[in-house]
Amino acid sequence: MPILNNGDCRIYWRGDGDTQLPGLLLGNSLGTDITLWDPMLESLMRHFYVVRFDTRGHGGSDAPPGPYSIDQLADDAQAVIAAARLTHYHYWGISLGGMIGMELAARKPTGLKKLVLSHTAAEFDPGIWDQRIAALKTGGMSAIIDGVIGRFFTPEFVLQNNIRLKRIRNIALSQAPAGYAACCGAIRDMDLYPRLARIQVPTLVVVGESDLSTPEARGQALVDHIKDARMVKVKSAHIAPPEIPTEYLAAVLPFIS
Repeated sequence: MPILNNGDCRIYWRGDGDTQLPGLLLGNSLGTDITLWDPMLESLMRHFYVVRFDTRGHGGSDAPPGPYSIDQLADDAQAVIAAARLTHYHYWGISLGGMIGMELAARKPTGLKKLVLSHTAAEFDPGIWDQRIAALKTGGMSAIIDGVIGRFFTPEFVLQNNIRLKRIRNIALSQAPAGYAACCGAIRDMDLYPRLARIQVPTLVVVGESDLSTPEARGQALVDHIKDARMVKVKSAHIAPPEIPTEYLAAVLPFIS
């Protein structure tokens, strides 16, 4: 199991595919782990050496005391880049993974070629996250899971309750409440708008037509602040890979290929 140490935190990561292909670093959403990308992994490996990692506080990574910061989470991503020996790569992040991607790209790291910011935003109302953190402290992940799933997916997909949805639900329930809350604190405290002008790589912003968490207006705000950015819409809510893997891949793959 590939584990790296970034300071006092162990970060779980893995690489899949041919290391001679261009690198693709994937950043997960809040409440998920590297398996979020499984519905598209085989297709992605035809084109890229795919590197995934569990955000601190999630999955196989440690959950040290929080709150965390987006800057800290971007440090973890850079440690993964070094451990995987990525010299030329793209970054594709969903939700929290997109926020990490904004900070990472603003640092102008050597080797980053293109950036995909999916279902994400540069800042949020802090009150939303204070409420979620309070709910986690009193009731754990089970106190928030129905609301999380309801925003992740369209009502039609939730009603189907298929194996992909059940898997995401179980993964979210398995997260350490303190680690999840610490990442909520990172989102609550961030304001990435001052950083966006520093992003100098071609950027694709992906928005979901039914996304209540980061609707089209939030995506357009990113396009307006990032040089050489453009936007594409997909028929999803906040988390696309489990619900529309084929359409989602078709929307992004031409950009990074």
